[in-house]
Amino acid sequence: MGDLMYQSHYSYTECGLGNEATDLLVDLVREEGAAKGLYGAKVTGGGAGGTVAVLACKDSEEAFRRVVERYAEIRHMKPYVFNGSSIGAD
Repeated sequence: MGDLMYQSHYSYTECGLGNEATDLLVDLVREEGAAKGLYGAKVTGGGAGGTVAVLACKDSEEAFRRVVERYAEIRHMKPYVFNGSSIGAD
């Protein structure tokens, strides 16, 4: 599923709808990788940047925190993080 998310994100970018901020977040998630519990990421929503959805396991908080910190260092802005899943996400 994570690979499909990356492919979907890449397709979105190739269509000319990408954004460097969302691309950076997806790249940072990919760098941490599945071995650290971050399985995939893709842009969702639309407009100038949208939202990045990340597929992760519950014990990947440390890896995800590193993604957020690295993004903040590079972009000089901390992203807003929605945490958790909605009812029925099982």
